[in-house]
Formats: sequence, C-alpha cells, structure tokens
Amino acid sequence: MTKKSEKKSAEKTEKVEKTTVEQPTVEQPTVEQPEADQPEAEQPEAEQPATEQPEAEQPTDNAPADGKGCEAVTVVIVATDENRGAIIGNSVQKNLVGVDADIHLVTGEHLRDTLQETLLEHLSHIKTERIILVTDGMLFLNPVTLGDVAVIKALEIGDALNYNTKLPVLMHKSVLESLLKEAKTSGLDHIDVVDAYFKGTVPEGFRPLLLGKWETDPWLLPVISENPSVEAISKYAQWKKFAHIGPNSWSDDVLNFFVERFG
Repeated sequence: MTKKSEKKSAEKTEKVEKTTVEQPTVEQPTVEQPEADQPEAEQPEAEQPATEQPEAEQPTDNAPADGKGCEAVTVVIVATDENRGAIIGNSVQKNLVGVDADIHLVTGEHLRDTLQETLLEHLSHIKTERIILVTDGMLFLNPVTLGDVAVIKALEIGDALNYNTKLPVLMHKSVLESLLKEAKTSGLDHIDVVDAYFKGTVPEGFRPLLLGKWETDPWLLPVISENPSVEAISKYAQWKKFAHIGPNSWSDDVLNFFVERFG
C-alpha cells in the first residue's frame, strides 16, 4: 500500500508540476501588456500637430504683404494726377478689408497715351501673381472685400458685353503681361486693357454679373458732369461700393469732399 500510495502521490505531484509548468502560458497576456501599452508610448507622435501649429501660422508672420495669411495681392493704381492718386490710395487702404494689400501708385500726366507701356514696365517690379487694377478716377467708397472685386462684372450693350465697367478688377499678372506684350508686338497701342483681358480669359458661355441702372445698382457711382453736385455724391456715397470720377469732374469741391472722407 505504501508503494502504491507513493506511486499515486508521485503521479499527483507530476500532474501538479505539469500544471505549474504550464501556468506561464496562461499568464502570457500579462507578459504582453507592455505591448498593449505601446500606443501610450507613441502618444508624443500623436501630439505632433500641436507642436507643428507655429509652422501653420508662419504665413501670417512671414507675409508682410498679407498679414492675414492669404495669398498676397498688389493693388496697382494708375492716376494722371498725384493728388488724385493719393486720394484713391487712401480709399483703398480704408475700405479694402479682409486682406493686407501692397499698394503701388503709378502717376503720370500722359498715362492715357502710354498706359500699356507703363503698365508693362511696372508689372516687372511686382512680385505677386494676383493684382487689383485701379485705373484713373476709381474710388473705394465703403468697405469691400477681395471677393467683391473678384466678381467679374460687365455692361450689356446691345448683344455685346463690355467688361470695362469703370470698376476695380482682379487680374493675374502673368496673363496681363502676356496680353500687353502681344499688343505691343502687334502694334496695338490703345486697346481697352480690361475688356480685352476678360474677353480673352473667361470661358465660353460664361455669364458675368451685369450691372443695372446706376441709380439703383449698389456697385458703381458714376460722376461725369463738369460741375457735379457734392450733395448728390454724398447721398449715393452712403451705400455705393465704388465710384468713378470722370477726368472733367474733379472740381475743387469734389476734391475737398474726398480728401475729408479719406484723408
């Protein structure tokens, strides 16, 4: 009986020992927990976007021409008179909102005769691709955005469209340069730059925003008389976006009105 008991006891011990040997296999999930914790070890990588935020803000700090982080834009003002050009520039500074634009003022008594040549030469000094062209007599009356300027507008004259609405327009410098160089090569010294630009760039079937009657249209206040009423100008200037003052309409009263308005 003792030998059998010893044998049974040995078998039991062996079984217990086998069970004991196999326990590490059961406990393997516990051993593998560090691997399950790996995502925690990788958390610093997950936090990288927070580290990279200053880089995302760099355009704001490093783009003096556009402190709001947008693609830079240059306003090119063409004026035959220096004082009027300064008034136009002040109107842009005061009322073009949402973008910090670099303003280039081009003045000259004979610009009407040399506009294309002068523009072509001046464009070579501009670094931005987007430009706002503001020709003689155009004023920004009230706050407008770059989107307001970018809307392609036209006048409907019979069955034809004319894109020269006497309003500021947004252009691509490279396209405008190509147009002016082609006109120069062809000996065309007096093209309608704005109308030719858009007729050469808008796709077939495109319908621009058509300006309505100036009395009710919010876009343009045209001043063309030789002795315009400052009271009438003041009235419309309260709600119009832009004005165009004709070359013969800059009376002393009109000049003083806009100096007081824009400084």
